[in-house]
Amino acid sequence: MADDHTPVTASSVMAHAYGILEQALPRFGFAPGTPHDLLPVSENVAFRLRPPGECPSVLRISRPEGRSVRERESELAWITAIRAEAPDLVPAVLVSQDGTPLITVEHHESGLDYQVCVFECVTGEHPAEDDYATVMPHLGAITAQLHQHAAGWDRPAWFTRYTWDVDAAFGPTPLWGRWQAGVHDREELAQLTAVEDYVRRRLTEFGQGSDRFGLIHADLRATNLLIDGNDCRIIDFDDCGFGWLLYDLATAMTFIEDHPRAGEFIASWLEAYRSVRPLPVEHEREIDTFLLYRRLLTIAFLGNNPDIDVTREMLPGLARGTCEWAEGILRRPAASS
Repeated sequence: MADDHTPVTASSVMAHAYGILEQALPRFGFAPGTPHDLLPVSENVAFRLRPPGECPSVLRISRPEGRSVRERESELAWITAIRAEAPDLVPAVLVSQDGTPLITVEHHESGLDYQVCVFECVTGEHPAEDDYATVMPHLGAITAQLHQHAAGWDRPAWFTRYTWDVDAAFGPTPLWGRWQAGVHDREELAQLTAVEDYVRRRLTEFGQGSDRFGLIHADLRATNLLIDGNDCRIIDFDDCGFGWLLYDLATAMTFIEDHPRAGEFIASWLEAYRSVRPLPVEHEREIDTFLLYRRLLTIAFLGNNPDIDVTREMLPGLARGTCEWAEGILRRPAASS
């Protein structure tokens, strides 16, 4: 295996992806050269497989860093458990020829080990990302279903996922790197440092009681929602872990935390969530805190992944916009309480 300190970028993953794909296909029972389409690239690389005469599947190649085999197996275990109770909510996890849902494929030239899994390709369309009035109620109800399942699920003893807590964003080894990597203006650095201090304090005071902290999806955005008539399915559990339940709301607001209609979108999410599962009213006081927490994590992800399309599209101006939006939150009387 390659040196742990070798940087792995989106570009290098893409350079290896087609070779990994060809090695993985027969191990999941697909013929060599199975027709496929490359799906939009973010943290991982995924292909839609179109075997002739069969239903399509999605093959995911994960970056060879950051997450252990056990963590990946835990992600797949939760999806499988959800599907056992709600088969229309998530795609099926397919198993390899040796009966395991996850395989390791070595890229011979680099020596890097890639983890590969395959999912059912579910029907449906991604909603328009700017149609938040329609999307947010769907996401609110689905989020409540996932939280309800997680709260009652007897997880395997080996279940291991990381934690979306204060250290995940601001600790010595933040999960997505330091947010400062995406900010280059001195004034913006100072302002966002004040935002970090505020978020740290509020989240520490809020605590991690069982009524507010648990197993979450951690990326419940419109891009991970598929709608087919009256059916809604959620995909991409790659970021799932233990965190504040309201962080799932913040992820639904990614990039639009400061939208003029943000309050309306959040209210529709909350109403849909409460149609499935209770949510204490007092928790709502920290929604802005979670929106700021998510925004700083987003800046960190983009700043530490400069070679992906979403970074080139969304990072310019994001720090400045965050400073302007956050200023009003930090000036509120409650901010100093």
